[in-house]
Amino acid sequence: MAQFFLLGFWHFLQAPAHIVVLFGLGVLIGQQGRYGLRVGLLSFVMTVIGGLMMTQMVIIGWKHDIVLLILALIIGALLALRLNLPSWSLILIAAVAGILIGIDSAPSLIPGMKSTLTYAALAGTALGTSLTVLLLALPSLLLRLPMNGIILRVLGSWVTASALMVLVLMFAPHQVMQ
Repeated sequence: MAQFFLLGFWHFLQAPAHIVVLFGLGVLIGQQGRYGLRVGLLSFVMTVIGGLMMTQMVIIGWKHDIVLLILALIIGALLALRLNLPSWSLILIAAVAGILIGIDSAPSLIPGMKSTLTYAALAGTALGTSLTVLLLALPSLLLRLPMNGIILRVLGSWVTASALMVLVLMFAPHQVMQ
């Protein structure tokens, strides 16, 4: 069971879209201050758990990566602009990210596999993504004031550039080298 928990815990590292969104969201939540940290993190944790539970009930057949990368572009732009977001917009951004990452993190189902192993993987994913956002938000909270938050603004531009690169590579024609 511990192996499935760890597979879920590190699942986000297998999808570039998850990495970019989690990084950007963590920095954005930290950039918004202590209140932003509380409401943004709580919203993300609750909705990622909801999205993970939805994987057990519904199968959605559309590409989540594209939507996640578009969300990363928005998050990166908000970081670069360094806006003081109203709490409802931060909650909405964190909730959309949480639901999309949760839905896109369905564990592989093996016929005959016990449901406890599936739930262990889901719990690992919930904990791994939530800790990632928290561990990115805490240093961002400290870096939001020095030099007018320029470090976080630069990170926001990197989030935008990374999301664009991944999107371009997704749509680039695949050629086999001979």
